[in-house]
Amino acid sequence: MKRTICLFAILLTHHLSGYFHFGAGFSWNTIDEIYDSTLITDADRSGQDKYEASRNRLAPFLEISYQMPVCKDWLFGVLADWKYLNYETLNVNSSRGQILPNATFSSINIFGDNVLRDFTSKTSLINEFKFLGYLGKQLIKGYAYIGIGPVLYNATNRIYVSSVHIPNGVGDHLISTSATSNKTIWGGALRLGYQLCFNPNFFVNLGYGYSETGRNRFNNTVNAAILNGADEPGPTTLFLKRKIKVRAQELLFSVNLLF
Repeated sequence: MKRTICLFAILLTHHLSGYFHFGAGFSWNTIDEIYDSTLITDADRSGQDKYEASRNRLAPFLEISYQMPVCKDWLFGVLADWKYLNYETLNVNSSRGQILPNATFSSINIFGDNVLRDFTSKTSLINEFKFLGYLGKQLIKGYAYIGIGPVLYNATNRIYVSSVHIPNGVGDHLISTSATSNKTIWGGALRLGYQLCFNPNFFVNLGYGYSETGRNRFNNTVNAAILNGADEPGPTTLFLKRKIKVRAQELLFSVNLLF
């Protein structure tokens, strides 16, 4: 056992002459957002909403990598990349659950009779960070590789609830409330790619990536004069509980230089 460990250490030391590369490029991204929420008042009235939204984004990114040969025709590497994703949920029609007039999201009228409601939620994913370890095999004029690791997003969810109060069908009063929650969410990422090498100091990176997060909770408690009855508006505590999951796919291109 000791002999095996020593042999591995010698081989690792012998091959531990790697290279740092810096790269910049663009990726075409498809982001799918899966949203589920529960709205509860202090009177234990509740409503639910869910939707799935999708959007395509062209995003610039930077990456830094370190790679070294581990045996003949093979290499091992690690990389970190930052992407300016700049994703935000688009408004969609009520059949998708994004804008819901007349409380169609709830079987229980949580705000009272003769009240029209409008509900809107927006999620923003501005920055994406990936940290991958990868293994490559020499193929033609470069290396085909597979990488795996964590992905992080700095996420913001904004939720808006508006009500139009029509007491006894006469007149109206618009009452609105909103809340914002920020969170760093994380998941797993997989990348399949090919490094097309032009010389030892320069290669082009082409790849496909997939990432997915778990369901992340965004919770707020709001004290606002939201409607709690059909006749008069009054102060109500509103608990806004959301779960958000993100799936993303990318096609990427970058130019990488030795430094």
